[in-house]
Amino acid sequence: MPVYNADAIVLHRILLGETDKIVTLLTREKGKLNAVAKGARRAGSRLSGATELFTHSQMQLAVGKSLDIISQCQVASSFPTLRGDLELLARATYLCELTDRMIEEREPNPEVFDLLLSALYLLQRAQERPDLIVHAYELRLLAERGYMPQLEACVRCGGALQRRQSAFSPSLGGVLCSGCRFSAQDAIALHAETITFLHALASADPETLLALAPSPAAAAETARCLRWYVRYRADRDLKSAEFLDSLRVQASRQHNVSRG
Repeated sequence: MPVYNADAIVLHRILLGETDKIVTLLTREKGKLNAVAKGARRAGSRLSGATELFTHSQMQLAVGKSLDIISQCQVASSFPTLRGDLELLARATYLCELTDRMIEEREPNPEVFDLLLSALYLLQRAQERPDLIVHAYELRLLAERGYMPQLEACVRCGGALQRRQSAFSPSLGGVLCSGCRFSAQDAIALHAETITFLHALASADPETLLALAPSPAAAAETARCLRWYVRYRADRDLKSAEFLDSLRVQASRQHNVSRG
């Protein structure tokens, strides 16, 4: 069997039989692909840790008839900080599911690989405001796929945006001015700060990104806009997004109780 080496991140895994796993990998060299890890569920298997969700590894794979076969691996990072915190774990899982949904199989894309790997590392450092990394990743992945929302001018008429009374339409793919904001049934009202925040998420360098401190209103509007825009572009809901929504609602309730 021909063999090849790959820098890989695990996007998804399912159990196969009593001892094996089938994993969906995002590789830097060959894009997204499915592979089987034989014996990965046996106690002490050297493939066990490397085939866990969002683990980054150097792998050697053999070309198979339907699925490639993982023959060797060396874990580069298992991201223990993300696994030890439910809030971070949920967000890392979402990043992987979103990537799996948006990337076609066998489409080499080192830019997306590097983007996801950077997001996982940054997520470990953004424990107080992890959604900064989630939303920045959403915007940048959408941009790479050709779906960057229009934030510079009204997506409908091309007119300038006023500081107040703007909106965001997931179906139209961008921001609406005050004159057009009622033209879309799915329009979401926005503060001017939210538009500025979206710009920063899309372009800020890592250190600037980690230092952003949006108001609760801007953070909530951003989450809502991107939640529905991603759903529109992905053409279906993501299971991890639903769980993440429930965590955000719970955190908001706890914040309101503590303030009261």
